[in-house]
Amino acid sequence: MAGSSALARKAVLGAVWTIATGLGSRVIGLIGTLVLTRFIAPDVYGEVSAASVVIMTAHFVSSLGIGQYIASRPELDRQTVFNATIYFHVAGLLAISVVYLLREPIAVHLVGAPGMLEFMPWLIVAMIIDRLWYIPDRLLIREMRFRSVSLRNAAGELTYTAASVVLAMRGWGGNAIVVATVLRAVVRVITTVPAVKLAEWLTPSPLSREKARDLFAFGIPLNFGSLANFGASKWDNLVMIRLFGEHVGGLYNLAWNLADIPASQVGERIGDVLVPSFSKIEPEQRKVALVRALTLLSLLIFPLAIGLGAVAPTILNDTFFNEAWEPAGPLLAVLSALGVTRPIGWVMSSYLQVYGRTRAIMVLEWLKVIAIIGGIALLGSIGGVLWACGGVGVAFGVHALGSLWVVKRADGVPYMRLVRPLIRPLVACLPMVAAVLAVRYGMRSLGELPRGFRLGAEVVAGGLVFAGSALILARQASRDFLQLAREAVRRRR
Repeated sequence: MAGSSALARKAVLGAVWTIATGLGSRVIGLIGTLVLTRFIAPDVYGEVSAASVVIMTAHFVSSLGIGQYIASRPELDRQTVFNATIYFHVAGLLAISVVYLLREPIAVHLVGAPGMLEFMPWLIVAMIIDRLWYIPDRLLIREMRFRSVSLRNAAGELTYTAASVVLAMRGWGGNAIVVATVLRAVVRVITTVPAVKLAEWLTPSPLSREKARDLFAFGIPLNFGSLANFGASKWDNLVMIRLFGEHVGGLYNLAWNLADIPASQVGERIGDVLVPSFSKIEPEQRKVALVRALTLLSLLIFPLAIGLGAVAPTILNDTFFNEAWEPAGPLLAVLSALGVTRPIGWVMSSYLQVYGRTRAIMVLEWLKVIAIIGGIALLGSIGGVLWACGGVGVAFGVHALGSLWVVKRADGVPYMRLVRPLIRPLVACLPMVAAVLAVRYGMRSLGELPRGFRLGAEVVAGGLVFAGSALILARQASRDFLQLAREAVRRRR
């Protein structure tokens, strides 16, 4: 029990570091995005995003689940890690070669955005550089060196933000994003690779059929699941461009990026912590840890996601966005629903991954992709862009419920035991939304105010009201969270 407590504290501290640095870099990145929108038109933004999605798809296809395999297997020897490294880089070179050779048919005929051809070559270079960073990063995660990982990732994101803003201000247009992506990859490599001994992953060893069989049996199903998870968050951009054009695609991509902040910068970071943490906890304690993780996750994610949807119109009208981007406000309000349900699927996936149930993860993820693409195509054809955005939120909700059901079937965790902890934090968000709306309508009579003032007032009011309502309506979860936070701070001191 003492060992489990120590691991739990280490996991909590790791989560604090990864969330704090992730949110910090994301806030700076968000500010950078606000500046970029003043120099890059929505249609160009959509073309760069489409090119990036195609290149990243090649990366995920060729990852083979190797990163997850290394992160969740602390007992791997150096021969296995070296074998995995060879397979990872060979597969990457093959995948990116195919994309480069077929870049014109992909851009013109598949996506319907020929302008993305301009940006693809250097994004390919960025991917090749970035893959050099990946294996050492997974080794650091396996060793639960979360602080080191989070700081290095933050350095890369800060580099990207600074470079993209400076180059955009100098008139580089979409190429500002491309060059910044290359620089981010370079920073990740030069900060992460020296942190891991080369012998840990580059000790020359013969390729083993037995080790390859074990790796691919674990990794390939999980890789298809990861590819689907990526596709669920990115392929919809390509569908939106195909259906509504590059301009709407750029608006949608911006709204998605904003709506995804709670999920990606809190939920995903917690997921990174949970995989190695669950693997080191005794099996009989994992169910308790799962329920606790869900409870604390909901207390963090729900107010961020729902609050973001509440202030969405003010964000687009009262900050740095120019008039060309204001139509993204309603899209953001609808898409913020995904921040509530998407992280739940990540926690369930982390739990199933430790038990090796990678096929279940793969099936769930691909069903989600089908639901998202089908929802966009069907509802978009009926009601237009906003209905298409609603289809995205519905698909993530169905995936979350399906993931809870699979865990119940696979490990016997009662369904309501998993759902019940989510109810109180969700209800605690209702007074927060009411406070935001009250402030918004109350300030209409004040006339013209400095930019950002209305948004700041809504955020402060909503945050204060949620803190109070959570202590009343979700008392036990709030106390648990505060206790863990105090322990993490005390341990750090």
